[in-house]
Amino acid sequence: MRSAMADVALLPRTLMTRREYYALGEPPPGLWFELLDGELIVMNAPGALHQLVVRNLLVALQTWCHAGSDRGAMWLPLDADIADDTVLIPDLQWFAADGRLPLDGTAPHPVGDLVIEVASPSTRRYDREIKARRYLAAGAREVWLVDPRPLRVEVLTATRRRGLTAGEEIASPLLPGLALPVASLLDGS
Repeated sequence: MRSAMADVALLPRTLMTRREYYALGEPPPGLWFELLDGELIVMNAPGALHQLVVRNLLVALQTWCHAGSDRGAMWLPLDADIADDTVLIPDLQWFAADGRLPLDGTAPHPVGDLVIEVASPSTRRYDREIKARRYLAAGAREVWLVDPRPLRVEVLTATRRRGLTAGEEIASPLLPGLALPVASLLDGS
């Protein structure tokens, strides 16, 4: 007698469209969904360290946005429109003041000018090798990949990849005057 798992393993892979992805509705508590090349990616919800880093980034960047005029806006996770079969959800996005973000409730949204992913142990490779390239190809001008343990930030553009450690500051031509100490991302831990 064959097991049910053997039958499941023999089923052909089913690819999903963006419309089918949105028809799934909200994931169960403790899980997050993304769609990559038609495949549903299921991840655990972020843990406390991940959320601490996201919070510290949001506060610092939101403070920068409010310190002057025409400095754009920060957004917490929003579905990013990558392709007809790909919807990714970055941890944070910054949209320049000229704004490409429609506030009419439609999703997915355009990709931000700056996209930030905070890695978890289970998503580190996925964030670095797949998502970062996809964000840049979809229109992001810069991507920050933050790894809390050990603390490191990679700043990527279409032509450059730069690594920063705890003793350095994050600066960006997109955010003039910002000098964010990498070490401050773990404040409160």
